[in-house]
Amino acid sequence: MKSRVWSLYRALLNVNYGWSAAKYYYLRKKQRIWEPIVIGVSIAPAAGFVVWLAWTMTEQLYAGGLSFGQPHLPLVTGTLATAVLSLFFGFFYVLSAFYFSNDLPVLLPLPLGSGEILLAKLGVVLTGQYLLNAFVLVPMGIRYGMLAEAGLGYAVSALLSFLILPVISLVIAGVLAVLLMRLVNLSRYKDQLTWIGGIGLLVLVFAFTFWLQNNVQSDDPMVLMELLMNQADGLIREVGKIFPPSVWAAQAMAYANQALGWLNLLYLILAGAVSLAVLYFLGEKVFLQGVLAGLEGTRGGSRRKQASRDLEVRNAFWTLVSTERKLFLRDPNFALNGLVGYVLFPVMALLPVFGKNLGNNPFDLLSLDQLHPLLAAGGVALFFLVMSGLSLIPSTTFSREGRYLWIMRSLPLSLGQVIGSRVAAAQLINTAGCLLGVLPIAYISGWGVLPVILGAILGVLLASGAALLLTLLDLSRPMLDWVNPIKAVKSNFNGIVGAFGTFGLAFLLGALFYFNWQTETLWLIPLELLLAAALLTALAVLLVRRWAPALWARL
Repeated sequence: MKSRVWSLYRALLNVNYGWSAAKYYYLRKKQRIWEPIVIGVSIAPAAGFVVWLAWTMTEQLYAGGLSFGQPHLPLVTGTLATAVLSLFFGFFYVLSAFYFSNDLPVLLPLPLGSGEILLAKLGVVLTGQYLLNAFVLVPMGIRYGMLAEAGLGYAVSALLSFLILPVISLVIAGVLAVLLMRLVNLSRYKDQLTWIGGIGLLVLVFAFTFWLQNNVQSDDPMVLMELLMNQADGLIREVGKIFPPSVWAAQAMAYANQALGWLNLLYLILAGAVSLAVLYFLGEKVFLQGVLAGLEGTRGGSRRKQASRDLEVRNAFWTLVSTERKLFLRDPNFALNGLVGYVLFPVMALLPVFGKNLGNNPFDLLSLDQLHPLLAAGGVALFFLVMSGLSLIPSTTFSREGRYLWIMRSLPLSLGQVIGSRVAAAQLINTAGCLLGVLPIAYISGWGVLPVILGAILGVLLASGAALLLTLLDLSRPMLDWVNPIKAVKSNFNGIVGAFGTFGLAFLLGALFYFNWQTETLWLIPLELLLAAALLTALAVLLVRRWAPALWARL
């Protein structure tokens, strides 16, 4: 079994990350060499900042924990942060790799057990998670080792902790994904229930983590101080309540040369082994049924009636809009990654309302119930703009077609119809999602109806101009050679550019709004938003006329 799993893992790893294709294009054919250079230059500043932040935070937490006689506080903080992030973001990758990758019809007929396929796919996701965790855990581990003057035992424990902790997080995500897919595939509405259930699970995990983190604190500071001072590693245990394996990892590294350290390392290894065994068992018992149910068609006369209605002659533009919208929402990979922001940001903003003891919430600092009406309208418009980029809909619209893009190119449609319909579909989803997020906040914060309507109108105009530019960006360099659908959105450089670009523009406009507030010229906010929307749209229209036809012909 080991050789089969290892061989499958290497094959899936090669396909998932496109190593053979990259070697062929970049090294053998010497084509598109600028792409990895641009990607590296773009990622390097963010990666450097994360490494610097982990290094600096380790020094500060070490000094703070040292005053309590618990200098290994940075170890539990770093391992806890990466474990929670692995669970949160790993759910998307695990769900996509397990159930929605294009290689499943090829793998299922092979003489491989369901558990073997599951373990190999988990290994592929785990490899990517190791690369991400390394930016935090490696500088943290090195700096702590320097400060504590740790020895060889610490290095061994740190390496094993680095390898095992993501396994536990991703197995939890895998178990949730397997159980979710087994349940939703019992229904005829499995596609819709998949992304609804996925978003629901993520919201529950986020809310539980936030609640548990804030309930570490006691109402009486003296009681908390007494607990921390009188209990060995009290501060470490309190912080690690969210994810106990992080405490085992921290104590395994901190007490690497003592029996306590080896005992905690044993706990961690056993937890990793048990979690893999549970996932393998579920793979053998549940995974195959969930995959086969997902590949089956839906029975019933309602689909036939819908098909007969679809045969009616309709306007070509609105047919394209409807098709793009349905294809996005019916694919759980795209819907989960695109829609989760519409839910999580409002949840973060509303948490202080339902729990007054929940501190450390950045949204609580905004005093949402005290905003000037024009500032509230400006904030709503900026939310529309940011979510247009974070949703990944316009910036990955052609990439999501993959190898089926030829169907769209072969239809008797003008390029203006194709681009316009995709922008319209993206903004229909963006507007509905933003309103679902804004309206509860507006109601609880007591904003008036007019500021919300004004902000929504300006937001639609601003986001539409940005979406048109992002659609052109994806047209210029679409990612079409993907196997796992999640790569079309999460691993797409266009999506990263779209998210950072809209966020940067929103930051600049927000700084301008702050200047308006300081100079008592808030009445300029609607005019500034209209001007920004007009400039974005004019630039996009100019590019569509002069640049887009050549790009479309090149595909």
